[in-house]
Amino acid sequence: MKILLIHNYYRYRGGEDRYAETLNETLSQNGHSVIRLSFDSKEIRKFSLPDKLLIPKRLIHSSTLNKKVEALLEREKPDLAVIHNLFPLVSLSVLKVLKEHGIPIIKRIENYRFLCLNGLFLRNNARVCDVCKNGNFLPGIIHKCYQNSLLNSIGMALPLMAVNWRKMLFASVDLFLSPSRFVKGKFIEAGFPAEKISVLPNFLDFEPLDTPREPGPYAIFIGRLSEEKGLFTLLKAFKAFPGLPLKILGEGPLGKKLKEFVGSHEMKNVEFSGFIDGKKKRDLLSGARFLVFPSECYESFGYSIIEGHACGVPVIAAAGGGAKELIVDGENGFLFEPGNADDLISKIDGLQKMDLNALGEMKTNSLKRVKDYYTKETGYKNLVELFDKVLRSRVSRLTL
Repeated sequence: MKILLIHNYYRYRGGEDRYAETLNETLSQNGHSVIRLSFDSKEIRKFSLPDKLLIPKRLIHSSTLNKKVEALLEREKPDLAVIHNLFPLVSLSVLKVLKEHGIPIIKRIENYRFLCLNGLFLRNNARVCDVCKNGNFLPGIIHKCYQNSLLNSIGMALPLMAVNWRKMLFASVDLFLSPSRFVKGKFIEAGFPAEKISVLPNFLDFEPLDTPREPGPYAIFIGRLSEEKGLFTLLKAFKAFPGLPLKILGEGPLGKKLKEFVGSHEMKNVEFSGFIDGKKKRDLLSGARFLVFPSECYESFGYSIIEGHACGVPVIAAAGGGAKELIVDGENGFLFEPGNADDLISKIDGLQKMDLNALGEMKTNSLKRVKDYYTKETGYKNLVELFDKVLRSRVSRLTL
């Protein structure tokens, strides 16, 4: 098949960006022809003030982008389009262009962007909130939920309130792909048609270890350094374990405040390693005693959890959103109450006190589960079945 992939990369790279790359690589490796239409939010820094102010308008309609997409479709003639993130640089009008050219559309719903201004179901005070999910974004504007800015929140809300985006989505998109049952449930609650949403978990972009390594001497966190990731809860918990090193891998807007917290509390056991990827990251992972996933928002999936499991590392994860679907409590890790540092301390203490045989069994269970459900081979097989389903459905409708 010839497949068009559309994605707007985030300013700070995260799991959705990683999955977009993984999907591109996997499809190409399996003989598909992939056409990419990519945008990058980092480029907004270079925009003039008038261009920045025009972003909400372009989100609704962009003649320039539409013409670019039309020319691409005429030239490449893709069999279907897979859309990841649209905001803030990809116009919603692109959906109409694809529809008019008869291109089946599969839309990944990696976050809650169409239901929440920041896509996280999280207010600026880090409290979980889904009050806007039915389409009224006035509370999100009042609480400045997008980038903690009234102007930016209005700018994000206007495109969603100015057009009947739900009608446009339902009419244009052939299938929504959700990474977890939790996310599917939230979109159904918001009025999305259940029959148009399939659950397809994210899958790995590397081969899991054959066997786990010996438990290492340190714990590890991997992810974006941002408010919703529960990093202050993580640091508060690790104050109780001064002899247990913690490696923090990632970058993001909260980095400076986190380092200040560590410095003011003289936490000599915490090391900020910055953004690390590839083999070096996997080597650090496989050498860890456990990984902590402390996110306090409704995570759609939890890619670093399956990365940890693929390296034979148990995970202590906050029991919220889609992440809890990846942990069998006591088998391949532990779950704790999101935002509860005392509960996290209890789970870390329990894992630290496990004898080597019990910890070895947990590491083996972690590897087995990821091999059963989240390998590239399994993910590709399930994805292609959904591609075929969408194409057959489109042919059936055209021949009626």
